[in-house]
Amino acid sequence: MPAESPLKDRYAPPARPKVSYWAALAAVAVGILVLVEGGVLLGLLLVAGGAGWGVVVYKASQFAEAQRAAWEQSHVCLACTGTF
Repeated sequence: MPAESPLKDRYAPPARPKVSYWAALAAVAVGILVLVEGGVLLGLLLVAGGAGWGVVVYKASQFAEAQRAAWEQSHVCLACTGTF
């Protein structure tokens, strides 16, 4: 699309997600530390929360990559602005 096209933003590629597993890894590490120190319930909760957050981040990343792959396979008709 030309830079001056009003449809440039509409047909732009999907944004790449900001994927960071550091929060999930930190929660799991703190949960394991709490488990070792004797706080079983809190430790298990932190480990489960960190693992759950990691799964959510992974699923979001996979969904965004699938959208990006679908965008790369699509074609835009410059005459009628339809996508196929």
